[in-house]
Amino acid sequence: MRNKIFFLLIFIFFLSIFLPKEILAAEKVEIYFFWGQGCPHCAKEKPFLEELKQKYPQLEIKEFEVYYSEENQKLFQKVAQAYNTQPEGVPMTFIGKDFIVGFGSEKTTGKEIENLIQKCLQAYCPSPTEILAAGGIDKCQTTKEEKCISLFGKEIKISSQSSLLFLGIILGLAEGINPCMLSVLLFLLTYILAIGSKERAVKVGLVYVLSVFIVFSLFLLGLLKIMSLVAFISKLKIVIAIFAFIVSLILIKEFFAYGKWISLEIPESTKPTIEKLVKKGTIPSAILLAFLSSLVELPCTVGIPLIYTTILATKSKILHIPYIMWFAFFVIFPLLIIIAAVALAFTQVEKIEKWRLNFRKYMRLVAGLILLILAIALFKGWM
Repeated sequence: MRNKIFFLLIFIFFLSIFLPKEILAAEKVEIYFFWGQGCPHCAKEKPFLEELKQKYPQLEIKEFEVYYSEENQKLFQKVAQAYNTQPEGVPMTFIGKDFIVGFGSEKTTGKEIENLIQKCLQAYCPSPTEILAAGGIDKCQTTKEEKCISLFGKEIKISSQSSLLFLGIILGLAEGINPCMLSVLLFLLTYILAIGSKERAVKVGLVYVLSVFIVFSLFLLGLLKIMSLVAFISKLKIVIAIFAFIVSLILIKEFFAYGKWISLEIPESTKPTIEKLVKKGTIPSAILLAFLSSLVELPCTVGIPLIYTTILATKSKILHIPYIMWFAFFVIFPLLIIIAAVALAFTQVEKIEKWRLNFRKYMRLVAGLILLILAIALFKGWM
């Protein structure tokens, strides 16, 4: 048990490093608010900003009093210079690539501020912190799908597209190492190798994997189509987050007590049908096997694809199909590795199956922890 807990903590640490944070924080909007003690216009804007913070949980307001703080005065000068302007008095509010001087009323200046916030929620805006770190707006030109960071004095641009691709790799591989999916392929290869040639086993195996790729792609497209018809996507995200949270706990439970209590496995009632298709060992049976096994494996596998399609559904400015195919490719990537290993005689199917049985609880843990983090991020509105 001590070794399991140690492995769990190590994995959480590495996952927190490599998970693409630019996706999880995509909707955060940062405001720099410079004000002065005793300034009447500042006094009117402060409570208004607090009301906006209640209305928009993604809002992060950083306040800097400049009348009595020399440090904040210097920061005011730096920020204004980064925005190609001068400190024009207080209050002065910086949002995204825009700034507003003064504050009249909630219906005038307040409306301008809220419009800028909504604009940044709908399409990514660089924060004042990022613009300052990059050395100014001119040195870090950003678009709606691009984010800039400064690393060792070098300007680096990260797009939401590249983040989605990276996330597709992580989630696709986490989905692909699912014990349910691996077991069907290994069963298929073992049987065909026992009665036929290696070439036939590889050929039928590749047909099975290609069919799985098609099924996953169609499944994700169907989910996206359903989500596009739902007007209340924000409420749907909460439902999906709760569902994913429950599934993640079941998967993590498998690490400590595999197969006990509630377990996500292929239903026993479908195993005889799957076995019959495997024993036919033909290309048509491999195609049917891929469709049937993908269907009955949904309890094992639906959590991660559901989260990924939910993230895609919130990105209305991109073409979804390439990201779906990218995700589906990494789902089948572990299966392709197994077929390649068998074809090139690197290992035997029996050894792979033994490895699967020994490490299936770790596979479930990986998928469960990733799903847990994404469920929390979805629930908290971080993506």
